[in-house]
Amino acid sequence: MGRAGLRGVLTEDQKCRVIEGDIERVASQGFGQLSGEGLTLWPEEALYLLEKGLLEITDQSGELLGFQEYLGRLSRMYPEIWQLFLIYRDIRSSGRVVKRGLGGRLAYRLYDRAKQETAKYYILPLPEGSTIKVEDLLKATRYASRKGKTMIVAVLERRGEVVYYICSDTNLSNL
Repeated sequence: MGRAGLRGVLTEDQKCRVIEGDIERVASQGFGQLSGEGLTLWPEEALYLLEKGLLEITDQSGELLGFQEYLGRLSRMYPEIWQLFLIYRDIRSSGRVVKRGLGGRLAYRLYDRAKQETAKYYILPLPEGSTIKVEDLLKATRYASRKGKTMIVAVLERRGEVVYYICSDTNLSNL
């Protein structure tokens, strides 16, 4: 297992199932999804732990994958993975816990702490230069508001920096 501490194997959909190491500790830090089969990491979680040197990943044939090899495999299946990873890494590096979102444009749920039961925020990633219809932004913002969450748009700039914008549904009668 080496210095990594965790060892995982790729699943068919390129997620990582952790098979060795302190699985309970990693799960308590807000990583992955625990089930009867163990701990399953989403691709960006596995990339993050791999980049930090905390995880070794092998494919189903037993070949050890480095960060670039795993990213290359993921990119073929998930073309947006690099942008999602950069946003995920930025949030995780701030000490927050981020989990996969609700599907569609709301890619992530953001927590202040690992043991927090419910997310306080929904994150909508948006690479610089990409577009989103105003109606779609309003729909996502209103959905978050109905659920008692704050909607944050995470804009990934061309230089790789992430800028966060809080969105709220406001109209002139509220002023």
